[in-house]
Amino acid sequence: MAEHPNAKLIRHGYVAFMRGDIDSLREWMADEVVWHEPGRSPLAGDYKGQEGVLELLHKLRERSAGTFTVEIVDLLANAERAVAIQEETALRGERELDMASAVEFEIHQGKITEVTVYHADTHHFDEFWA
Repeated sequence: MAEHPNAKLIRHGYVAFMRGDIDSLREWMADEVVWHEPGRSPLAGDYKGQEGVLELLHKLRERSAGTFTVEIVDLLANAERAVAIQEETALRGERELDMASAVEFEIHQGKITEVTVYHADTHHFDEFWA
């Protein structure tokens, strides 16, 4: 069975992020995309528009000195959404992040319009980035 087009879109986005390919990430998102990052860390909040989302992704890399990585463990997709179960790892000084998260992507007309993140341990995520 062929992979769903929205699953391909999400995989493309993950590969682009890991390569630091900003132009590909822009193609992946709608202009009015909104990203919801949970918790109370300095990264928590709603990021609006491509520039807002790219700002968050840049902060993840910058605050971890380029060590932040995500790997898709599982991916579910249908006509309007995809959910990626991912493993996140990063280092910040003596702090280490290694945890699972679920990321829900809402997709319309082949573009990501909304992203909501659910961390397995939001307190740990917050402490790591504090």
